[in-house]
Amino acid sequence: MTDAPTEAFAPLPARRGLIEYRRRNERARWGFERWEITRGSDGMRTLSAHCELAVAGEQVVRDNVLSVHDDFHPAEAYVRVMNKGELTGSGWFRFTDTEAECESFSRDLGRVSQTIAIQRPMRGFGVHAVQSDGWLAATFPFDKGPGHVAFMGRNLMHSLHHLGATGPSLCTTTSGFEFVGVETIEVPAGRFECNRMRLRGIVNDHPPYDMWLSRDGDCLYVKGEAQGYLDSVFELVELEGDPLG
Repeated sequence: MTDAPTEAFAPLPARRGLIEYRRRNERARWGFERWEITRGSDGMRTLSAHCELAVAGEQVVRDNVLSVHDDFHPAEAYVRVMNKGELTGSGWFRFTDTEAECESFSRDLGRVSQTIAIQRPMRGFGVHAVQSDGWLAATFPFDKGPGHVAFMGRNLMHSLHHLGATGPSLCTTTSGFEFVGVETIEVPAGRFECNRMRLRGIVNDHPPYDMWLSRDGDCLYVKGEAQGYLDSVFELVELEGDPLG
């Protein structure tokens, strides 16, 4: 008897990074986000992100998984949130071309089952990991040039809390993005050519917010700046792996 032939194992193409959160004029960090992005043979990207932060009286731990199609339309997501050492809630989300679904349980809302209508393309699904913020701008019409502002109707998030400390459930916003321009910036992880984006039409008193996203096709979150009470910088400090194509 001979052994059956086996195929050589090949892990999925992946990129891994670490983003640190800190006050603008301070080196001490108030939070971090360690993430990994893989790409399957079907073209879908999956983001896994672990976030820990302590700011503005909150102590939040979030674990997120978000899968998107090759055009960055969301496919599914999982969110688990803790605040001040206690479980806030967890939930599962599914997206089609026409519907978004949520099945969750949270301390504040109890058991939640939601189905709402959506249209494709949509801006994306925000799970509050800043890397997922970058994917919200992945389908922006950059060909219209700097200064262009785009709103894409109903935007979905798992929480309207600025730090994602509540829920999870399907929440909607109507904010959009302005394309400020192409800039080359340096962060601890290296030098990157980026699209600079600015949040417009801000709701729920979110402070002014800019972010710099890589132009290599993966829309990596390289840097962000939040004004107002946060007055903070978010920077990519570690990066492994080549662009996923």
